[in-house]
Amino acid sequence: MAPNLSRKQWVLSHLTLMLILSLVLIQFFQVHARGLSLSFLDVGQGDAILIQTPEFKNILIDTGPDGKVVEELGHKLNFFNQKIDLFILTHPDLDHYGGILDILQKYPVEAIMLTGISSKSQLYQAFLAEMKKQDIQLIFPTADRDWQISQGYFLDILYPFSGESLVGLETKNKNDTSTSLILRDASGTALILLTGDAEQAQERDLLLSGQDLSAPLFKLGHHGSKTSNNQSFLDAIMPKTVIVSAGQDNKFGHPHPEVMERVSHLNILDTRNGTISPNF
Repeated sequence: MAPNLSRKQWVLSHLTLMLILSLVLIQFFQVHARGLSLSFLDVGQGDAILIQTPEFKNILIDTGPDGKVVEELGHKLNFFNQKIDLFILTHPDLDHYGGILDILQKYPVEAIMLTGISSKSQLYQAFLAEMKKQDIQLIFPTADRDWQISQGYFLDILYPFSGESLVGLETKNKNDTSTSLILRDASGTALILLTGDAEQAQERDLLLSGQDLSAPLFKLGHHGSKTSNNQSFLDAIMPKTVIVSAGQDNKFGHPHPEVMERVSHLNILDTRNGTISPNF
């Protein structure tokens, strides 16, 4: 038989229970005040970008080089909403997909978008096998189909171009096969341009395509490498804020001083200072 509680103990126990219940309800019904949340995760030398919609959808673009992405997602995902609705791999270089098996073991993933270019990496082959094992929907991006991720937002695919398939392509330079896209609101207003590791060849092709590249936010291509971020490309984007996604003291020297000089007049945010969640 349970011991009799004093009135004070009874009140304290009920207050504690109500507090716990309140915290649970806050977590369950939490909606971002901004309507949309965008986070550039601190995963070291690599890219990992999380988009969270007002409808509780989670879109993850790249994973960074290792399992640290799981730790970072743990700080961002709602306790009651652990599903990744869409994972986008811009291109199969390790610093963009190295944490994917950790993701697939930790979180349910509904759909995966990848270009389909060939990679003989054992980790990449293990990723494809696990995707097939879990029967995850596979999507190939193309510029003639945009992706509605929310009632108020969509992903405007810029590259691969319409009618161009990269499935099975073998190439030494995977960077220039990166999926490039703009996040737009329902009115078509650009919020941010993301180009993965696209280098100057793809930047030139994007300029020649005649597509509108302007966006107030731009994640510097290839972690701020001098092989990307051509001045004419930056001029077409006309960003107000640029984001550097790179690791502390990385061996590649990213971001390159020449690139940082080109954008020195802009607002610069850097994941080397921790995860970034810019305001819209």
